[in-house]
Amino acid sequence: MKTVVLFGTGYLAGAFGSLSFPLSFGVSIFWTGIAVQNVGPIWVGGWGVLVGTPLYISLAYFPSNALQALLPALAFRLWKADPRLNSGMDYLVLIASITLGNMLGALYSVLVVLRGYGLIGNESAPMFIWGWFGGNEIAGLILDILLLKMISACVIRSPLFVRKRWS
Repeated sequence: MKTVVLFGTGYLAGAFGSLSFPLSFGVSIFWTGIAVQNVGPIWVGGWGVLVGTPLYISLAYFPSNALQALLPALAFRLWKADPRLNSGMDYLVLIASITLGNMLGALYSVLVVLRGYGLIGNESAPMFIWGWFGGNEIAGLILDILLLKMISACVIRSPLFVRKRWS
């Protein structure tokens, strides 16, 4: 059930961002789906990583999206950060993990996928890298913090919350 709820939410949020703020080739300048991609795995562990990659995005983007979903979940578990963001360390873990994930995701998606398949040239690669990174980073910082601060207390008390990786 966790997977179904997250998948549906992620699909809708991702579709909204891709339709509302498109750059091209699945890259959006404000991709709202990143919030579900980052926060879902923090709350539900590996199940959230599995649904952190919306179906309508090319399977070629899977490594980028999976990494962007996995890094915050791993960072929160490794540094025992609280999803309710009660301390400065919790914020640092969130911001560092989503920033690193967005940087690596942007580089892989643009340099390996888009440029590798000849969809864009070298001259447009920087615009797509910044578009991917910025579109995910800005949306992620705003929406992740709002979701975590406003909903985490309820999620932690529910059976939905996964304390370890899968259970």
